[in-house]
Amino acid sequence: MTSTTITRTFGLLGAAALGAGLLAGGSAIAGDGGPQGAAVSAKSGAAKAVTAINCDGAKNKSVKTRIVNSPFTFAETGVNQQDQDIPGASVAVPGPPKGRDTYLITFSAETQVRGGDQDDWMGLEMHVDGTPINPFTASGDVLAFTGEPSWNSNSMQFCVKLGKGVHQVQAKTNLSDFLGNSTLSGWLDDYTLTVQRFN
Repeated sequence: MTSTTITRTFGLLGAAALGAGLLAGGSAIAGDGGPQGAAVSAKSGAAKAVTAINCDGAKNKSVKTRIVNSPFTFAETGVNQQDQDIPGASVAVPGPPKGRDTYLITFSAETQVRGGDQDDWMGLEMHVDGTPINPFTASGDVLAFTGEPSWNSNSMQFCVKLGKGVHQVQAKTNLSDFLGNSTLSGWLDDYTLTVQRFN
């Protein structure tokens, strides 16, 4: 990895079906039995304090988009939640000659998880120069992209600040077999990777 420091940032979650509980984090196998962990709760009507990481940009400098209309089907590996590259969902982006620019990365796809139950899901991570950027959880891939066997179109956004050099953006997916008793496969189709660059 280059000397560029990747600033961990907070992204937007586009799939309404995932719900706000995903942003609460938690371990991959939570104590309450839910794969995403306990939701943030409020006491006496007051919202619990959360830390939001600033990832603001100014003027839009460029946009790069890659679209794949061929389905990508993948199976569980021998390691639960092991990341797999999404074919074609990769792009090289230049950094500024000095300072840092802001990159807003959006991934959307038609999705399906097959062979599982209500506690199994497909995860999504966005990597820049081989390192995952936020939102993600270092202790486990708990950022679910879909858990549905039915056909859905889902979208997520990620944000990062990058310095000089050329940086490689790669979307990755994984499967989480919550109880280890399913034979899961994931299906992605008609997917789009877009990288917007701001100064």
